[in-house]
Parts: sequence; structure tokens; C-alpha cells
Amino acid sequence: MPVRTLAVIAALAGAGLPAVQAPSTEAVALESVITRAGAYVVAYRQNFIGVVAEERYRQDSVAKTTFDTRGLAREGDSVRRDTRADVLLVQTPGSDQWVEFRDVFEVDGRAVRDRADRLTKLFLQPMTVARSQLEAITEESARYNIGTISRNFNVPMLALTVVDPEHKGRFSFHGSPKKDNAPRDLWVIDYREQRARTIIRGASGEDMPLQGHLTIEALTGRVVATELVAESDKLRGQIEVTYADEPSIGILAPREMKEKYTAGSSTVTGRATYSNFRRFQVSTDEKLKK
Repeated sequence: MPVRTLAVIAALAGAGLPAVQAPSTEAVALESVITRAGAYVVAYRQNFIGVVAEERYRQDSVAKTTFDTRGLAREGDSVRRDTRADVLLVQTPGSDQWVEFRDVFEVDGRAVRDRADRLTKLFLQPMTVARSQLEAITEESARYNIGTISRNFNVPMLALTVVDPEHKGRFSFHGSPKKDNAPRDLWVIDYREQRARTIIRGASGEDMPLQGHLTIEALTGRVVATELVAESDKLRGQIEVTYADEPSIGILAPREMKEKYTAGSSTVTGRATYSNFRRFQVSTDEKLKK
């Protein structure tokens, strides 16, 4: 089969058609960086199993502009919320994808009363959650989001999906080495989702194609920073995440997530920081409370 293919190409070239161009050195290098990053993300998911971190999350919401009786614009109300939560990842059924579970234990300085043993119960069950649990976990994680803009994709590791071997075919990539970044050999890679029925969709099911960029260590494939933008006619969401080495768990971990959502004249911004990383362990003789 390979011999026939080469013969066809040679015949076409002899007929006066343009010769097939070999990929440039930079294009080959870009594909290598993306491949390494994909392998890194696959391993990263496995290494992050059972890792719990404390999240401190501040949200600010500005409601839609209103108008007084004279028809003059009046600035909408502003709301702020501070939460503390334990966050971890759970695996979705029949997939290699992971969903973040945000277990909020403090809201605006007050303890949340109904959160006892939720992490324990989740870990005593199989790591792969049932489909019936998945939606509940997603909604629970967004339970204390404020503002009129509904969203449940504000998770720091979402942009890693872009180079996951299962999904990278959905995206186009362009990138080059970052200047003056020795000795880390960082690349900045821009991406754009090309296929319909996008990974993120709006409340009415409309596509919200992803785009943004990743900063990747070329030799290791480690992703050290991400920017993700999901946008439709109704909503624009932007999430930026930076990573740093975390000795307590031996891998890179998200350190800061900044986000901004805009729908009409309503805006929600957020900033989350992560600390106290540890591996969650439950003894085999631990009993669930009835």
C-alpha cells in the first residue's frame, strides 16, 4: 500500500501539479510539543486522583444597568461573595474526562452547615461516578456562584482538555517558542475549536467554541499557564490559570484562576487561589454515617 501511494504522488507531480510540500521544521516541532503535552495531560489526570486542595474564591457581580423614570441609565447593583472550599476531581462514566467537585465549607466567613462527610462519602464510593451523580456534582460545585450569569465550567483544569488526545482533533493550533525563556524552552500555542457541538454549550444548547492559548514546556510537555475563552451571542467567559510546582504532591498544581463572564451589561469576575494540597485517604474500615 505505501508503494502505490508514492507512485500516485510521483505521477501527479510529473503531470505538472504542484509538488507536495514537506512540513516546516517549526510545524514538526509544534506537533511534537502538542503530542508531549497530550501525554502529560493523560498522566496528569492519573496523578491528580485523590488530590484535594483548599480553594479561596472571591466573586464580584455587577447586575444589568437599569433606567430611572427619566430614562437615564443607573448603575446596577454590585454583589461580592467569598468562599472557601475543598476541591477535587472525579471521573466521568465511560470517559477519561474529569469533573471538579467543589465542596464549599465557608461562605462570607460563615460555616456551611450541610456539608459534613461529603468528601468521605464520595471517596468511599467508586472513583467513577454514576451518570445520575454527575449532574448533581456539577450543580453542587456551582451552588454558591453569584450573579445572573449561570455557569458551571469555572474549573482550573478545563483548558488542559484542548491537548488531550481524545479531544485535540477538534482544534486548530498555531504557536512558536516564547522569546527569552531559557532554560525552560516555553512555547505559547494558540488554539481554536473548529467542530460543531462544542465541548462547552450555552443554556439553550448553543455552541460556545473554545479559543485561547497554552504555555507549555517544550521538552516535558508540562502546561504552566492557560487561557480559555468560550463565547456565544449571549455569553462570553474567560478563564486564566497559572500553575506552579507543588512539592507536597510532586506535580504542578493550579495556583491562581482568574475569570470574567459577560452577558449583556451583566458582568461577573472571580479570582481563586489554591493551597494546602494533600492526597485524600480513607481507611478501609471507615463507616458512613446514616
